[in-house]
Amino acid sequence: MVSFLIALYGIYVFVKILLEIKEVIFIKEEFKKGPVLMDLESFKISAIYSIYKHTLEIFNSLISLFLVVFWLSGGLFILNFLFYKGDLLSELKILFVFFAVNYFLTLPVHIWEKQIDKKFGFNVAPWSMFFVDEIKKIILFLIFGGAFFAGLIYFIEHFKNWWFIGFVFSFVVIILINVFYPFFLALFNKFEPLKDEELKNSIEDMMKKVGFNSNGIYVMDQSKRDTRLNAYFFGFGKSKRVVLFDTLVRKLNKEEILAVLGHELGHFKNKDILKNILIVGVMLFVIFFVFGHLPDALFEELKIPKNGVNIIILALLFMDMIMFIFQPVINLISRYNEFKADEFSSELVNKKTLARALRKLVVENKHFPKVSKLYSKIYYTHPPILERIERLENENTNNGD
Repeated sequence: MVSFLIALYGIYVFVKILLEIKEVIFIKEEFKKGPVLMDLESFKISAIYSIYKHTLEIFNSLISLFLVVFWLSGGLFILNFLFYKGDLLSELKILFVFFAVNYFLTLPVHIWEKQIDKKFGFNVAPWSMFFVDEIKKIILFLIFGGAFFAGLIYFIEHFKNWWFIGFVFSFVVIILINVFYPFFLALFNKFEPLKDEELKNSIEDMMKKVGFNSNGIYVMDQSKRDTRLNAYFFGFGKSKRVVLFDTLVRKLNKEEILAVLGHELGHFKNKDILKNILIVGVMLFVIFFVFGHLPDALFEELKIPKNGVNIIILALLFMDMIMFIFQPVINLISRYNEFKADEFSSELVNKKTLARALRKLVVENKHFPKVSKLYSKIYYTHPPILERIERLENENTNNGD
């Protein structure tokens, strides 16, 4: 059974690597056809950057395969032999050692990714800030992750139908994370109320049209870490807030910013946040059901006890593979929602302004505008930027805008 699982994971990684290689070939072929949405130099830089990112994905996939082989070929047995004492504390110790090994083995690729972002002008943070951020994340994980996993281990070991209780527990935690995420983010970034009164009033007027209430409009000092442009709405109820990256405020004009936020308001109006929570719930249910019915023979072959921590570790090792199976369907729904949000923004502002804002975003974020159909269907939660712009501009022409 263990050999079968390793082979299955190997096939999954092989497919992922093959997709990345095919996409690199696609980018090189599309580059030869000439630039779109940007000048030749920008097109070249975005192509090279994209190839770097696909190469990183290949290395990440290989590392994940190594980790699965390592843990299933004796690593889990060693962890249990060294630390398991039959109590909750020893199980948490096993889990954190598992996370620590994975973290340090993947850290070089993570650092390489940051270096690539520095090379292309995105990552402007000093390395000291990077390591301080990592320490903060580790501390938060030890505190809140420790509490979450302790609860999950307790349910696994004290309830017969633990998988359903664990699913409900995890689902509630995810909702709470969405509520309190802005407060955690404040540990890494500074948020200041938007000072541009004209822009602020325009945003508030636009939000009133769709019945969106927030506790404020903030500008986040993203430029101290990264030069990319973005904006988002986050939280539920009274914790909802509008956040603009300071890079976005600097690079886009008022109407373009309104068009970007209009897109986000489209998600609110179409209840996409609730739909996404429902999708996450379905995925969680499937994952908990699968790992709630693991055969005893698997643990006997691994020579480890069938306890809470070992079930969690196996779930963590194979979760991505299970999600990969459902990913195309989930992303299909997501891309449809993105198109509908574009339509909503077009009605709030206008199509030409949104198309112009998207053009600026693709250039500033060095996003290669072309993607193969297969890759986009499997991985893209958003429609390829070229499709979004072409759709807006074609509608402009058809409607005589």
